[in-house]
Amino acid sequence: MGLRNLVPAMSAVTLLAGCALLQPPAASPPTPSAPPPAAVPAGPPPRTAVPVPRSKPLPPGLASPGLVTDGAGRPLVVGLNRQALIRQFGTPRAEREAPPARVMEFGHEDCRLAAYLYFDTARSDFYALQYEVNDSVERSAQADRCLARIARNAPRP
Repeated sequence: MGLRNLVPAMSAVTLLAGCALLQPPAASPPTPSAPPPAAVPAGPPPRTAVPVPRSKPLPPGLASPGLVTDGAGRPLVVGLNRQALIRQFGTPRAEREAPPARVMEFGHEDCRLAAYLYFDTARSDFYALQYEVNDSVERSAQADRCLARIARNAPRP
């Protein structure tokens, strides 16, 4: 082999030897590490007992329990059908036709209620759409007290 061939061969050996030094060392077997901490069950936090509030008492003179009332405790009339009005205000004193309405009249002492029921085609029944207390359509605390008095003292069937 000539000197000419020897120089490239020696260069190749030197380069190859240098590449061996650049390679990362072989991976050593993993050392046992500490086990992961035990998982804590992620449940809901403990619940504390919340006291249930007593129901708010109704204002004096207004509806008694068992009646259908609005948010202020006043007996409802609008939206009730004949049977619901009878449950609410007892047996009517009178019923009459005032086309296109049917009128149911209830009362107790000096309080009078006239409920005007109109036919609802979607529900196939008559429902109260308006009413008068003591011949007035005005809504007032006095009218609310009258409605409550009629409901509370109504003769039941």
